[in-house]
Amino acid sequence: MKNCRICTIIRYFLVAVVLIIILALTVNDKLHYLSFVNSWNAAIFVLFLGLLVFVYKVYEYFKSKN
Repeated sequence: MKNCRICTIIRYFLVAVVLIIILALTVNDKLHYLSFVNSWNAAIFVLFLGLLVFVYKVYEYFKSKN
C-alpha cells in the first residue's frame, strides 16, 4: 500500500514530537545548551527560510521565462 505524501509528512512530524517529548522528560538537566531556542528565534528562522524559498522561486521563474 502506497502512502500519500501528506500522510508521510504527518507521521514524521508526530515521531519527531514524540522523540522531543521523550528527550525533554529524560534529560532535563542537560538541555541548558538549547536555551537559545525560543519563539523569537523560531519566528526569525521561519521568516528567513521563507525568504530564501521566495528568492529561489523568483530566480527559477525568471530563468524559465528566458
